[in-house]
Amino acid sequence: MKDLVGCVADYAAAHHLWREGSGIVVACSGGPDSLALLDILSRLAPLSRLKLTACYVHHGIRKAADEEVRLVRREALKRRCGFAYQYADVPALARREKASEEAVGRRERYRILRETARACGADCIATAHHADDQAETVLLHLLRGSGLDGLCGMAPRRGEIIRPLLGMTKAELAAYAAARHLPVCHDETNNETRYRRNRIRLELLPLLRTYNPAITADLNRLAEIVSADEAFLDEAAAAAYQACRMPDLSVPALAKKKLLTQPLALQRRLIRRLWQEATGAQRDLPFHYVEIIRDLAAKGAGKQFQCGRARAYTTRTALCLGPAVPCRERR
Repeated sequence: MKDLVGCVADYAAAHHLWREGSGIVVACSGGPDSLALLDILSRLAPLSRLKLTACYVHHGIRKAADEEVRLVRREALKRRCGFAYQYADVPALARREKASEEAVGRRERYRILRETARACGADCIATAHHADDQAETVLLHLLRGSGLDGLCGMAPRRGEIIRPLLGMTKAELAAYAAARHLPVCHDETNNETRYRRNRIRLELLPLLRTYNPAITADLNRLAEIVSADEAFLDEAAAAAYQACRMPDLSVPALAKKKLLTQPLALQRRLIRRLWQEATGAQRDLPFHYVEIIRDLAAKGAGKQFQCGRARAYTTRTALCLGPAVPCRERR
């Protein structure tokens, strides 16, 4: 069997996931992937003096989670790791917000993990996402019509979130858990096709394997290739943005002539950067908005487009993005 402990150590070093003496909150649900993560990190802990805290998030969806909390606590203490637990009534929150349990559960999980990391002074949060999860994520984003950023999938590290198992497959982790006799739990909701990600895992990926048996590895390679391209384009866009920006105006603005001489890929990125500067929003600007604003830049002064919380408009030389005009003032 592949030496997963050594592979994870090498992967962590290659991607700078932690430094010596780091405090790490380990997201652990009691499943084979997260218990394997906890076990592997506990075996690596003495080498890098890692301080581990296992954290279980109870979503209030499954009764079996009550016992899983106790199991994760036992496994954490057996490895001399800290333990934290918090309950979130995800079904009630989803009903109140008229949102999906899947989306609310994910949000609450990361909220609690971050609160736990702050409480125990941890540097980062380790999740058990692996190569099969990466393939699902790339497909999920592809089906949503994502751009390059979505096709990058999950990064080994993003902010305080680290994913030490991203280079391992689910089958390898299951074999590791069996060989180490880990008392894994199985979440029955993983078999419910009402969740979109589950349908991709249970229906779409098996179908795609009939066309390409190596689809999981190929989707992971796609994410790796696109990530490198995305990093290069993002760096180029940052330089071009500074060259096109008009800092003397009262709102964020780009010089129209300089913007329109850029390659099309950079034009779109510059408009997204303008949107982010003007609104402070981290969420991406919809593609059709980008194209409308890009078309606006080719027109004369006095043209405008209301796009949600902002208003794009043109002067003789600039494409500007300012505050939205209230409806009553537009009449």
